[in-house]
Amino acid sequence: MKWNFEYGYARIKDFQVAAERDMRSGKVHVKSIDLHGEQLTPTPRFWRSMFQRFGFSESVFRYFDHGEVFQRIAARTPSDAIRFCVERSPQGKSRLLSVSNPKRPVISHDEVMDLVDRYEGGDVGYADGLITSTHRPRSGDCTFEIGGDHFKHRFVMETPIDGFSQPRIFLSFLRMVCSNGAIGYSRAFRSDVSLGKDIGHCISRALDSYDNGEGYAALRQRFESAQTSWASLHECNSLYKILCKFERGKSISAENVMPDFHKMTGRLHELYGMANLDALSEKRQRILPARCRIYDLVNFASEVATHHAEADASRSLQAYIGSLISDEYDMEGTAVDSTEFADLLLSESSAALN
Repeated sequence: MKWNFEYGYARIKDFQVAAERDMRSGKVHVKSIDLHGEQLTPTPRFWRSMFQRFGFSESVFRYFDHGEVFQRIAARTPSDAIRFCVERSPQGKSRLLSVSNPKRPVISHDEVMDLVDRYEGGDVGYADGLITSTHRPRSGDCTFEIGGDHFKHRFVMETPIDGFSQPRIFLSFLRMVCSNGAIGYSRAFRSDVSLGKDIGHCISRALDSYDNGEGYAALRQRFESAQTSWASLHECNSLYKILCKFERGKSISAENVMPDFHKMTGRLHELYGMANLDALSEKRQRILPARCRIYDLVNFASEVATHHAEADASRSLQAYIGSLISDEYDMEGTAVDSTEFADLLLSESSAALN
C-alpha cells in the first residue's frame, strides 16, 4: 500500500465543520470536516492555506462559528472556488491537506518522487503534504573538518504536492561519523524556488544547478562558533521541551533520549538546585551556562532527528537547530580554550543571583 492523493474543487460553503467549544477557555476544537459527504480530518496546513486564501485568522472563531464565517465569506466573495487536496494514508486515514487557487499549478506525489530519484542524494520522505529530499550541491561534497568531525555539503528540498506554497531549499551539513544531517531550517539559510507553469522543469533545473558558496561559508562559521560557545540554560531548556513533547507523543523511538540529554547538559536541575527551571526568568536563563557547548546541542538534536524521530518530531528538531544557529548564541565565544567551566559557572551564577 502507498500514499494516495485526491484533488478536487469546491466552494468554501461546501466545508461543513464539526466543532466543539470549551466553555471555560472559549477555544474551539474541530473534530472533522464534512466535504461532499465524506468526513475528513483537517491538518494545520489546511487551516493555514484557508487563512491565507481568504484573508482571515484563527482568532475570528473565538467570536463566530465556522459555519457563520464560511457562509459570510461565500456571500461576500464573488469567486470563492478553491482546489482541495485529500491525503489518504496507507493505514486508511483521510486528511484535508490544503486548499489553493485552482489556477495555480500543482505537481503530484508520484511525479516528484520520480524526479528527485534521478539525482544523487540521501533520504527521500513524505509528511504533511511535503516531500523532503536530500541532494549534493553542484560544487560537490566539499568535505571539511570542524573540531575533528568531518562534514559534507548537502541541501534539502521541500516540495509541496498539494498546491499550497512553493518548493524551498535549505542548506544542510552531513556529519560523516554517524550520518547525521543538520538542516538550516531558517530564513537565513533558505532559498525559494521560483515556479512557472511547468513545476517539474523548475524543480529539475534547481536540482541540477543549485549551489550557494556564501551560504555554506556562513553556515560553517556558525558551526565553528558553536564549538567555542557554552550552551545557556535557556538554549538547553528549549530543546528539552521539544524532546519532552514528542517523547510523550511517541514520536521519538529511542528510550534513552532523556537520560542522555541530562548527561550531556550536566543535570541542570541538580546543578542549580531548582526543581523547576522555568521559575527563572528568561533573562537569567540566558546567562547561566550548562556543561555542554552549542555544538553538543546541535549534534544531539540532529542525531535524534535523523535516526530516532518521526517526521513531525524530526522537523521540529531541525527547526530548533536552524533557529539556534541563525541567531547569536546566548553565550557566544565563552568556551575558548582558556576558559574553565567552573570559573564561568561561578561568575555567571553570582551575576544572576545579584
